[in-house]
Amino acid sequence: MRKYWIVIGVLMLFIQGMAEEIPMEKFVAMARRSNQEATYAKLYGTLQHRRKDKPTLTIPVYFGTIIHPDRTLGQLILDGKEGYILSQAQGSGLTSIKPIADSAREDRLGYVGVRASDLVMSFLFCKVEKELDGELLRNMIPCRVFLLDDSENREKVKVWISSEHVFPLKAEFYRYGENKRFRSLEAGALTKKNDLYYVRRLRLEGPGWITRIDFDAERAEVNKLGSSTPNIMLPLKK
Repeated sequence: MRKYWIVIGVLMLFIQGMAEEIPMEKFVAMARRSNQEATYAKLYGTLQHRRKDKPTLTIPVYFGTIIHPDRTLGQLILDGKEGYILSQAQGSGLTSIKPIADSAREDRLGYVGVRASDLVMSFLFCKVEKELDGELLRNMIPCRVFLLDDSENREKVKVWISSEHVFPLKAEFYRYGENKRFRSLEAGALTKKNDLYYVRRLRLEGPGWITRIDFDAERAEVNKLGSSTPNIMLPLKK
């Protein structure tokens, strides 16, 4: 029986076998792909942002997504007031992000160190530069490690992908010409609902700040698309 992953906005097949023997380009291509069935997720949770010498910021967060075999559509909302529409073409990985109304002007998303594209893991589609030595993530999960080149943002991205499941678990971001990371992303708390797996926790970190997004498992709506398409788009509060 086939099983599926929803990684926030990225849906992936659950793979077993000797994935460490798969050639580099094919392995990364497998990590990028979506499944052949349309699915959706509506996730409600809380974002907590801690910054040095500042009080902890707690914000309600919503992320809804519909994942078709060839494209992904999503909506991210902070505190009911700041929203973004995301769309991603599966073949190219190109992600379009459009602020709703005046959301870009407020930009609390940028303040807490989150990129809307993090939720559809766009960095996976950057050019593969080379494979690094494999590592045990958290001292227990065998991973293949890759260095990707994001020429659009002039960044290098180091990505840890589970050797067993071909599943991205961690990414570190480096500006061109710098050896010190300026942000990192780590996915965790994998949760199963209606035979689909999704990431319930996302942690991001940079110099002097940490952001964690936790989605509520009981409120999560995660399923395959039926005869009717659910409405994942919520209106912003006025």
